[in-house]
Amino acid sequence: MSRLKLKLLLAGGTIGMIRNPQTGALQPAGNMGEIFQLVPELQKEAQIDFERIMNLDSTNMKPEHWELLAKTIQKQYNQFDGFVIAQGTDTMAYTASALSFALQSLSKPVILTGALMPLNELGSDGRNNLIYACRTALHDLAEVAIVFGSKILRGNRTTKCNEALFDVFESPKFPPLGEIQRPIRLNEWRKKRRKRVPTFMPHFNNKVAAIKVFPGFQAEFLQHMVQSGIQGMVIEGFGPGNIPGTLVQTITKTIEKGIPVVVGTQMAHGRTNLEAYEVGYQALKAGVIEAKDMTTETCVTKLMWCLGQTHDMKKIAKMMLTDYAGELTVK
Repeated sequence: MSRLKLKLLLAGGTIGMIRNPQTGALQPAGNMGEIFQLVPELQKEAQIDFERIMNLDSTNMKPEHWELLAKTIQKQYNQFDGFVIAQGTDTMAYTASALSFALQSLSKPVILTGALMPLNELGSDGRNNLIYACRTALHDLAEVAIVFGSKILRGNRTTKCNEALFDVFESPKFPPLGEIQRPIRLNEWRKKRRKRVPTFMPHFNNKVAAIKVFPGFQAEFLQHMVQSGIQGMVIEGFGPGNIPGTLVQTITKTIEKGIPVVVGTQMAHGRTNLEAYEVGYQALKAGVIEAKDMTTETCVTKLMWCLGQTHDMKKIAKMMLTDYAGELTVK
């Protein structure tokens, strides 16, 4: 029986680096041989093709890099049984969310993973993360997911919650897709491999601002944002999405200018309910779009993706409230 074929895409981050034995400095792995020398077991698991797409600290990743990753997968989609992307952890949840919109109706998995320590460091988490990301990509899974530590999480439900522990990511509003056990366990609510015709829409508009309100937040701050040329706005409100009354007039004018405003919540485990309080209801009347239970990472990338397809306000509002890839619990 022939081994399944995987594509490993290196986008940067600690997991793609090794320590130079002469200088002691971290440097990007130049080829797959350097990676496989540290994790030779991978060769036995599958036929793995390696491609270095970019070498970035994930802090420097932009929508254009998401587009490049999506287009690379689109071009090679029929050649492989699954894809693994290695990148830094800081913006991994953004990349995963963005790819879930750029690559829809998948029939195979796209797995993201990374590390807090380089592969050739004693005690590195990168070795196991890479092995289990590749193993998970061989299973009955067909969506964009993050494999890190012992968790298998839906990419667009994930947020980074820790830096000092190897338990880096959590999915506060949706249960894990599975767990790294012996053997790997996948839950029934995951999207499974099926014969589907994928939809590739790798276009994003990055003229989006994300704002976290706080007591004393002034309307002038929003006005300056609008004047800067943004084309979309995500606001993290208090509690279930409550917005200070002093901001409603500016938000109304922003929407009247054709700039969509999405209102989410600062609660990691909560969801919006703008009808619960007058301060939220006034924002709803002004025309804001409720984030419901989408993460901030998903709200930002989804709004960028919507603006990459259209500038029609009604279409954007409908798209933001449509569940495309399991990012939203529609009620």
